[in-house]
Order: sequence, then C-alpha cells, then structure tokens
Amino acid sequence: MPSDPKLTHGPTLAASATCRLRAASAHRRAPRRPTGSPRQPRGVSFAQFAGYVNVDRKHGRKLFYYFVESPYDAASKSLILWLNGGPGCSSLGFGAMEELGPFRVNRDGKTLSRNSTLGTTVMANMIFLESPAGVGFSYSMNSSNYSDAGDQRTAEDTYVFLVNWLRFPEYKGRDFYIAGESYGGHYVPQVATIITFVNHLFDETPFNLRGIFVGNPLLDDYKNDEGFLEFLWSHGVISDEVWAKILANCTFTSSDDWPCFVAVHSFQHRSLQHLRSGLPLQRWNPSIQQPITCYDPCIDFYIPRYLDNPDVKKALHARLTRSGQCRIEIGLGGFPGFRGANHQKAGGRWIKRMDLQVGGYVQQYEGGFTLASVRGAGHLVPSFQPKRSLVLLYSFLKGMLPPADIPK
Repeated sequence: MPSDPKLTHGPTLAASATCRLRAASAHRRAPRRPTGSPRQPRGVSFAQFAGYVNVDRKHGRKLFYYFVESPYDAASKSLILWLNGGPGCSSLGFGAMEELGPFRVNRDGKTLSRNSTLGTTVMANMIFLESPAGVGFSYSMNSSNYSDAGDQRTAEDTYVFLVNWLRFPEYKGRDFYIAGESYGGHYVPQVATIITFVNHLFDETPFNLRGIFVGNPLLDDYKNDEGFLEFLWSHGVISDEVWAKILANCTFTSSDDWPCFVAVHSFQHRSLQHLRSGLPLQRWNPSIQQPITCYDPCIDFYIPRYLDNPDVKKALHARLTRSGQCRIEIGLGGFPGFRGANHQKAGGRWIKRMDLQVGGYVQQYEGGFTLASVRGAGHLVPSFQPKRSLVLLYSFLKGMLPPADIPK
C-alpha cells in the first residue's frame, strides 16, 4: 500500500493534528489500572495500565492501550511507544503477548506465564497502542471510520493519543522512542514527523523524541521486493541465471508488467517448489513439542482465546468486542530492502557476547541511520530471537552499535 502523499507535507499534517488535539484534550479521562490480568503468574510487582484515550470526540474514536512499567527502576527508564503493522494487526495481541511484553499465553488459552526474558520492559517502559480504530480493542462510534482510515488520520490519531496520554505527568520530558514493525514502517516515521515539526513550533513540548526503531519495515512495495530478491540471490537461493533474468525484465516500479512477473514466478517455482517436495504439510498440531526453538508456531491460536475471555476484557477495561489479531493483513515478510545509501560509516557482523555467536550484521550510515539484521529470526524478530532482539534494542537506546552489554 503506498503511503499517503499528504504525509509529505509536514506543516499541513501537524496543523491538523494540533487542531484536533485542542478539541480532544478537554475530554480526557483518568488512566485505568488493571488489578492484574486474570491467571497471570504470582509475584508480579510491576505496574500495568490499560484503557482508552478519546482521539476524536465528534466521531467517538477511541484508541486502546496497554502500558507496562519496567520492574527495574521505572523512574530512570525511557518510554517506548510500540506500533504493530498489518495494517490492522494488534499491538496487544502481537507486540505485547507474542513479542515484547512480560507475559506469554499458555497453550490452554486461559493462563499466562512469564516471558523468559521479561521482554523490553527490562530496559524501558512500554506503551502498546492498538491503532488505527478498528484494530484489536480500539473502536469508533462511526462505522465509516473503519473503511476510510488512511496513513494521515492514523498518524494524527496517534499524535493526539500521545499528548492526551501524558496525563501521566511523570513521563513528560522522559527520553521517548517510537518503534514498530512491518507496516509500522509507515506509522513510526509519520508520527515522528508530526512530533518533530510541532516541537519546532513551540518552545515547550512534552516529547523528548530521541529516535525511531523499525523492524522489517514495509516502506515501499517495489523496493521491498527488489531488496528481498537481491537478498535471496546474494545468499545463494536464487541462481545467477534467474537473477539476471529478473534484472533484465524488472524495474521494480509500477510500470513492470508480464515479463517481470514471469521472471519472478520462475524463481518461486524452481527455487522453492523442490524444497517442499516430499514434505507432508499438515495443520499445526499444538501437541507437538518445540525442543529446538522457544518460538511456538501455534501461539496465534492461544492469544485470541485468552483476550476474548470476558474476565480478561473486564480486567483490561476493554469493550466486549474485539476484531482479532489482524483485521487486515497485507504486509510483506522477508528481508527489507534498503538501497541507495552511499555514505557508509561502519559495518560488519556483531557478536552476541552471551554465547559468542554471531548475532547479526550491522551497517551504519551518515545522518544517524543504522541498518542491522538479526541472525536466525523471522518476520516477528523478538518471537524468534528474544535475547538477540534485546541486545539490539538496548544498543539502540544507548546510542551504540550492537552488541552493547546488558547489565545483569
């Protein structure tokens, strides 16, 4: 999905969000603190908050959030806003429950266990925001808002949410980061654009924006395809012959037609079909143990059962309806493409010191841009490689190239 062209006009977008903020700020409600999610493990000492922020009173548009304070000296930790992509995927169901949060849903779909790494709450205070309205527990009283949502309004709603959310006065002025994945490659920089522009307009601002972090971002369909295919070729999955055919027929623009499709399809058929030949592909079976990896491929079945439980919804102060894990799923997986950066500063592999294994590869460019990969991960990186993900994020928060040593 191409980004909204209006988002290139920072002043217009920021002015619109600022006007809506004045209308919404007069109707803020006090934060709601759950007593604890039902059947969570014993001994949970960190604070959890959940509830709604009204971002558009006229249309009754309210965004749901789940906020987790760090169990380790929360007052000194940064604040991170997390945005899952899709567009339409739940930051509570995916971001908090499957990737970065302190809990994991057990196989019974009824109880919780501790995330073995405690997720990103080890190093930061986390806001998981369900955005736009219609995702997860977020909703609008105007049903047309579900069909006419776009990048611009999503960015504006997120900005209004953030300003109103800062009724938690202890977080005003705190080091603040915006992070996300997949279609969050649109959400994250667009919200950051609004904040940066408004910060330049006013001397006093509640946002001390320090940086943005996006994982496997969907930035542009065509460039993502190009980067994905080049990555496969450079790693020996695509032959030189097929790669040359793709380059001869594809420009990776909207003008690509049938010859390009045929070239790419020939790769998919020749290179991938034989890999699955002879392999019996069956439905996922929750009874199958996963001794090799901590990632449970059936977790997407457990999470909706847990979040749809009336007791859980009551504890989270959520409405009785929920749209599911993903309302719409059009994101691209695979390795994100990044081309055209000519001003390289430093690069190489990074070693995860905890087991002296290569954790991934990192490339730094002028202008504060760093591109890093995590070895052995899938699209939802923290689900596949939680420890390496923490090392990468901690390094980012410290302004260092990975790996930075996480304090014990």
